[in-house]
Amino acid sequence: IERTMFYNATFKMRAKGLGVIPREMIDSFGITGPNARAAGVARDVRKDQPYLLYDQLDFEVATATASDAYDRAWVRFLEMHQSISLIRQMLDRMPSGGEIHTQLPNPLHWKIPAGQTYRRAECTRGEYGYFLVSDGSGYPRRVYVRGPSYTHAMAVMETLGVNVNIADVAGLMVSLHTYPPEIER
Repeated sequence: IERTMFYNATFKMRAKGLGVIPREMIDSFGITGPNARAAGVARDVRKDQPYLLYDQLDFEVATATASDAYDRAWVRFLEMHQSISLIRQMLDRMPSGGEIHTQLPNPLHWKIPAGQTYRRAECTRGEYGYFLVSDGSGYPRRVYVRGPSYTHAMAVMETLGVNVNIADVAGLMVSLHTYPPEIER
């Protein structure tokens, strides 16, 4: 993949310099994940606020500096290597033998305490935010999920898409790694 894609003269010509996200836009627009890391922002929820087993795993936050379509693809490529390393580390930690299939808890019988909470999780496209409000019954009163695609597609494309050659719009969209169903509100 590396040789075929990143040393390809056509890909380099089309992706280098395309859709450069200025560093100051990262925080003001709420850009997260590989799109932020391609601008040199080494922010990753798994490192900054570890959850699950991430504080026990060894991995690097992949970054680049050009903040263009090429570097966004490069960061995602580096993250594939990190993901393989994480999987290997988790496999090494798994106990051998014993029961494989266990009884999963039934969410229909969960008691959700009254109150509200917000949790973040690092995903392939960036940071997901989960906001939950409960009145103490078995069902949440409100659940809100914020995915990165809305911000990356709408706000960023509105800014970066100005004066872009029409032939490069698709490449720009793909480089932001947006997911259209996540944008639909």
